Amino acid sequence: MNIETLTLPLPHDWFAAQTSLPKNRFRMSRLKSSGSAMQGLAARVAQAAGAADVAPSDSTLDSAQKLFDSYFRVERAAGSPVDMLRAAMAQALPVCVADIESGAELTEEQLETLARGLHRLADWALIPGDMPEFTPTIRTADALFRWKQQHQLFFLIIHGMLYLLHVLEEALDREHAPVTQAILSDFADLMQASTVAFHLAADFSADSYENLIRPDMTAHDPHFSGLFYADHKELVVSLRVLKRVPDDFEEELARINDAISETYDAHARVCLRFVGDTASLASKDDSRVAAESIRGKYMNRTKVIAGLNKPRH
Repeated sequence: MNIETLTLPLPHDWFAAQTSLPKNRFRMSRLKSSGSAMQGLAARVAQAAGAADVAPSDSTLDSAQKLFDSYFRVERAAGSPVDMLRAAMAQALPVCVADIESGAELTEEQLETLARGLHRLADWALIPGDMPEFTPTIRTADALFRWKQQHQLFFLIIHGMLYLLHVLEEALDREHAPVTQAILSDFADLMQASTVAFHLAADFSADSYENLIRPDMTAHDPHFSGLFYADHKELVVSLRVLKRVPDDFEEELARINDAISETYDAHARVCLRFVGDTASLASKDDSRVAAESIRGKYMNRTKVIAGLNKPRH
């Protein structure tokens, strides 16, 4: 199993990033004009391959957060966040598509939802919209590879969300309604893509989880947990900007609200399939069911921070 290290900025670096609106918008009518939806995405992002200009980062992550990064082969660097995101997409997404081609129990609709969100992310990463010929690398199905490689999708999606929230703050400050609407729509697309990413990263047997993946995480750290994920922690806190969005964008906010519910539910379903009514590795309370915590405590916390837990009128 050979998973390349992904270089990304620290999560809070996005809020000092120089913003730039997309130079083009990918026409979704072209979603399947170059093979499958995901093959077309791989063809598009592959043309942006190349190392970003980075420097060593003065990391502010704690030891648990660094441990989480190291498990999924992620390093942090200083430099232009957009350049790093573009390079990371060009590196990771063609490999993710090759893994999907090895066999995945996802519907065509799910793959199109994933591709749609990632195309919107490619727009914001300023990747050209054309899709040259592309042939995915042939891979053999490997559960542990899928678990780690497809988790890199979450890093890409969440960094895209952090950037969109940063641009949203600027759009709201300037009372720029068309840009605000585009950002909210793209954010919902990315959130819906993350729902599919949950299904994809866990698309293997319960036996593989029990005998390969859980022991691998335990060997890395006996209390390994997604709670160590620094980018997700930053995202949840940053969702507070949605409270500033005027009620004129009720439709877009409703899409985001529904997508958040679907994402947490997808995460809970993965937990139930693999560990049943048990606690996570990191839990200090063995009676606490991981799936219930995800659907209850954590989803409610996120919606409270985003101002989506009650009617806005």
